[in-house]
Amino acid sequence: MKDRVILHYDMDAFYASVEIRDNPQLKNRPLVVGGGVVTTASYPARKYGVHSAMSVIEARILCPNLIVVPCDKNKYMSVSKYIHSLVEKVTNKVEYIALDEGFLDVTEVIEKYPSKKYFAEKFKERIYKKTGLTCSVGIGYNKLTAKIASDINKPYGFYIFNNSDEFINYIKEKEIKIIPGVGKKFRALLEKKKITKVKDVYKYSIQELISMFSTSRGSLLYFYSRGLDDSPVARDRKHLSIGNETTYREPLKTDEEIIRGYTLMFEKSYKRLIENKFVCKNIGIKVRYKDFTTISRSKNLHEKTDNKIELFSVVEELFDGIENRKDIRLLGVSFSNITKKNKFRVQLTFSFK
Repeated sequence: MKDRVILHYDMDAFYASVEIRDNPQLKNRPLVVGGGVVTTASYPARKYGVHSAMSVIEARILCPNLIVVPCDKNKYMSVSKYIHSLVEKVTNKVEYIALDEGFLDVTEVIEKYPSKKYFAEKFKERIYKKTGLTCSVGIGYNKLTAKIASDINKPYGFYIFNNSDEFINYIKEKEIKIIPGVGKKFRALLEKKKITKVKDVYKYSIQELISMFSTSRGSLLYFYSRGLDDSPVARDRKHLSIGNETTYREPLKTDEEIIRGYTLMFEKSYKRLIENKFVCKNIGIKVRYKDFTTISRSKNLHEKTDNKIELFSVVEELFDGIENRKDIRLLGVSFSNITKKNKFRVQLTFSFK
């Protein structure tokens, strides 16, 4: 059986880059796309500490000469579709996970090229030549390693993990937050156990990690810290979802109002999940502000679950990442990638050679 070769591409500062391409006078200037809230920040703006989900008012304090461009979702969707058409000339084994990023299974394709390095460079160059936009590329032996690789040399760079030894040598000294799914709240729990770097995970068995942090979180730490991920690149995956959202007559302005709001949306969505006997792997939130700027955030779990405490902790973590917490008109919570509970089986391997 061939070793898999997976490529992850991630368009660099996508919305901002489209605006700069269409208006070259904006090049090398600090720019954000958004209304009252930053949707995307250009790299010059990021040098000032500006980032997505913060208020534009706060961004202007950090960067007084900031340029703000309204969000044009239709334009970005059109560009994204064109990028998809280019990607699909490489292979039809593609899984898009956002407008600006996706996975390609190039196991068969890569044999036609001199090397993985050559392929990564040609992939980036072709996207740039056809769209005027840069992307970063990661190549790994599964989706996890490809995703982490694409973040290493942004923007317009690439990185390659050929095997697990290369991956572990790279990641073992990194802070634990490099592992996908390890957010602020989870990090706080890990720090209490003196797990601050990836190498700190290796001293524990999977049984110990599960007993400390739950099945989903414990197995995520064990497998991902070792570069283990057998999930397929699945373009036609069904994204069934259950969720609730509500629009408020008066905008929410305090943390107490927001917490009360998303807790209620969680409870309604969770009740439907349980009543329908589903388990889920993805949790999503939606926030819309008074100026109609909308932000969505989501997180994939390592295993599907219906554990209420675990799911709610993810919702809390996602909302904690939303810095602008004023003038919110809509809140939503959803569960997706769901499966009937009686069809779900958790399979864990407890030892590796």
